[in-house]
Amino acid sequence: MSLLNVPTRFGLVALLLSLIVLSLFGSLVAADRALAKADRESVVLDARYAALVLERELRRRAAELGHSDTIPSGSLEFRADTTRRGISLTVTRESGGKGTVSVVGFLRGDDLLAALRDSAFPRSFLAIRAAGVPIAMQGSPVSNAALTSSVALALAGDRMDVEVAHPASSGVLRTTLWVLGVVGIMVLLLGLVRERRHALQLAGRTAELERLYEEVARSNRMKSEFLANVSHELRTPLNAVVGFVEMLREGVYGELTPRQALPVDRIAASATHLRHLVDRLLDIAKIAAGRLEIHAEPLVLRPFVLNVASKMESLVSERGLALSIGVGPSLPRIRTDQTHLRQILINLIGNAVKYTSSGGIHVRARLTGNGVTPDAGEATELDIGPPPDEQRQWVALQVSDTGVGIARTDWERIFDEFEQVNAGARTDSARRGTGLGLAISRRLARLLGGDLTVVSEVGKGSVFTVWLPLDAPETAI
Repeated sequence: MSLLNVPTRFGLVALLLSLIVLSLFGSLVAADRALAKADRESVVLDARYAALVLERELRRRAAELGHSDTIPSGSLEFRADTTRRGISLTVTRESGGKGTVSVVGFLRGDDLLAALRDSAFPRSFLAIRAAGVPIAMQGSPVSNAALTSSVALALAGDRMDVEVAHPASSGVLRTTLWVLGVVGIMVLLLGLVRERRHALQLAGRTAELERLYEEVARSNRMKSEFLANVSHELRTPLNAVVGFVEMLREGVYGELTPRQALPVDRIAASATHLRHLVDRLLDIAKIAAGRLEIHAEPLVLRPFVLNVASKMESLVSERGLALSIGVGPSLPRIRTDQTHLRQILINLIGNAVKYTSSGGIHVRARLTGNGVTPDAGEATELDIGPPPDEQRQWVALQVSDTGVGIARTDWERIFDEFEQVNAGARTDSARRGTGLGLAISRRLARLLGGDLTVVSEVGKGSVFTVWLPLDAPETAI
């Protein structure tokens, strides 16, 4: 999968910042409109309130003139008196069966303002106009930016208006809100620009990493192919060398003198060792290239282990070690590749012999996993650890020794290619090895559906466990 197709946190952060900027701007606009609307509605309400107070005051004065508690609709009329800056009230009423009588009174504009002050009217600019002429005014005229509202009184006679104006009370709040909002938006935009720059840098680095990854993968494939081809080409002449050396040792070309026998034996040992190294390189190249074939077939473990141990017995005896086998005949059959399992077992026994100077090597197998109760007599001095999957049943094939042991920090490192712990001197090639045996063995074990693990303690020895699945499929792996 391409590295560029993987979403990064930088793209998500950019999207989040963009959404926050848009949301903040929208909130600022909505809040500003709400405050402006509140100011407009406030001045309209003030004007309506003033008009109601004045209308109530006029009716009260008219009722006093007419000596009546109520004034019928249409019996009250007012006229503007610009000379005296007031209004004249005319009240028409019935007069004891003699017809109607009109009573006229005068009301100053200041009296109307006093009525508004008594009604706790808000302190703002207010003007009362009768027939378009101002008859009373409170406060100082405000600027053109002030909010203004005018309401006409519903009375007969000349038109009478009440005009209210006051500056927007939310002006400072709206200005502060916009300043803070714009500062916040600018900060977010700077963060967005910075994040975008980082995203572009990341995209460039990702593209470079992808290119390097492809180059490394291509180089790795070329290396694997080269190793496979070279190893394959080396096997043919090496096999010829080994074959002719064996013919010399067997006397096909005449008996060897004692002086010739020793060099020929050394040639045979070196050629055999070199062939083993080439075989391991070929195996690791095949595994890396995915060209190693697995052929699974039913296998009875006890005779298989005895056969491998008999081939390794001479090597064990040369070091003065004891080899014991603990594989019971009651173990169920497993389905696996015999050739690769034999290679794993030979590698493990060979390593145990290499790093054990005294004591012995023990090969045993037991059934473990889901539903299996371990026998008390099968306990070892070193715990082998849990199986790869505790929900399945496994055959644990173990090779334990009494050698030098491995430190806990090196348990995983020894399975890396060309890695060795406690390697011998460079002149001691038999002890030093190549560092490929355990790497190949673990890869083969995993190709067989299991794994290879180790539990060890410095000075007490090691236990290598090959985990073989009991319920492997019946078809070839």
